[in-house]
Amino acid sequence: MLAEDVLYWSIGELASRLHSRELSAVDLVESFLARIDRIDPHLHAFVTVTRDVALAEAHRAEQEIRAGRYRGPLHGIPYGVKDLLATKGIPTTWGAPPLAKQIFDHDATVISKLREAGAILLGKLAMIELAGGLGYTIPGASATGATRNPWRTDRWTCGSSSGAGAAVASALVTFAIGSETWGSIVCPASFSGISGLRPTFGRISRYGAMPLSWSLDKLGPMARTAEDCEIVLQAIAGWDPKDTWSVNEPLALPAPAGDARRFKAGYLRAATLKGLEPGVARAYDTAVRALAASGMKVQEVTLPDLPFEAVANVFVACEATAAFDELFRDGRVRQLVDRDSPLAQAAARMVTGTDFVKASRVRALGQRMVADFFAEWDVLLAPGEPMTAFAADASFADLEWSDPVGAMGNLCGLPAIAVPCGWGKDNLPVGLTIVAGAFEDRKVLAAAKLYQETTDWHRAHPPATGV
Repeated sequence: MLAEDVLYWSIGELASRLHSRELSAVDLVESFLARIDRIDPHLHAFVTVTRDVALAEAHRAEQEIRAGRYRGPLHGIPYGVKDLLATKGIPTTWGAPPLAKQIFDHDATVISKLREAGAILLGKLAMIELAGGLGYTIPGASATGATRNPWRTDRWTCGSSSGAGAAVASALVTFAIGSETWGSIVCPASFSGISGLRPTFGRISRYGAMPLSWSLDKLGPMARTAEDCEIVLQAIAGWDPKDTWSVNEPLALPAPAGDARRFKAGYLRAATLKGLEPGVARAYDTAVRALAASGMKVQEVTLPDLPFEAVANVFVACEATAAFDELFRDGRVRQLVDRDSPLAQAAARMVTGTDFVKASRVRALGQRMVADFFAEWDVLLAPGEPMTAFAADASFADLEWSDPVGAMGNLCGLPAIAVPCGWGKDNLPVGLTIVAGAFEDRKVLAAAKLYQETTDWHRAHPPATGV
């Protein structure tokens, strides 16, 4: 088996050695599988381990590389995918007990693209049931229970992409594909001490992905570094005729970190943010100062004054209950772990047509105001989450949790990246979020890469045992 440190290497570090044949794709996959066997029983990051598929793909990758048919930086790189993306012949459970045996006869577009790039699928990763589309009140609202945080296994990894966060942070995969409707990439990246990219809405095809909110859902990479996220984005982005919401917009990557030295960055002052833990505030303030020292022009700003959270809630409530209507009709909604889920439809029906139209008008206004904001500022800086990872058996009713930046960004389809920026309460990771205007994915990546060139938080990983 390969040394544990090798499994924490970035895509770039692994790719160069796979390409030069200093490293064997088969040895790499076998080492990851052995680590999954040892570590995952403590974390519950995986729903399904695709052992036979992974080994077959590893042998094929090794043969191709030896024959000089190198496909690029993802060739031979092991990854995992949130269990809401269809994988032909492999269960895709959506994290929900009533769908435990669901199997599709096709692959999601993202899966097909990663296979073409030579990436190796190690398995399907745990998630909150239905990605939280019908609401949830506890971290354990999943067919596989609460995914545990590798930094402290009594804590949660956050968000519906909880398995992806834990798997990357504990070196069970090199990268993962998560999804975000509202916070489900940014939150687990922040809680787990990894990098997570939420691309511009429509940048990545959602064909084959579980629909939750058609006008909000996004897929994105979660990895060790911003550069890793960039590599994966290049492989999976692009227009897809199978997804009517996908867009054909130039990606313009890679994004040189040096470009970010000329950026104008607006930041939200910690003291103005609701519920921010002192440790999070300190780490965030230090990160802002580090970016200013790197050359960015940094200045305090305020968000456009609109009820982004309330409006986002309207869209999620209405679109999610429509997406899961069949579960209500046949009664399977009562098999979900969170016992409040059957009430979601009744709550959504309380939103009137007038309410929805008003919310749509506010959303359009918000998009115009946000476009004006990012015409002046290249990026917006904010804390990833107001707190560090909380208990895996907590009740959300006991938490004060506000996310205006996430609501604004998701409602308006903006790209964002969360990167680790220090330690907070109980010596747990804190995340920095960098947001940019629509289709300015390049800017968030450049800023994050610059930050990671001048800091080393992204190089830290949990204790050697992984638990």
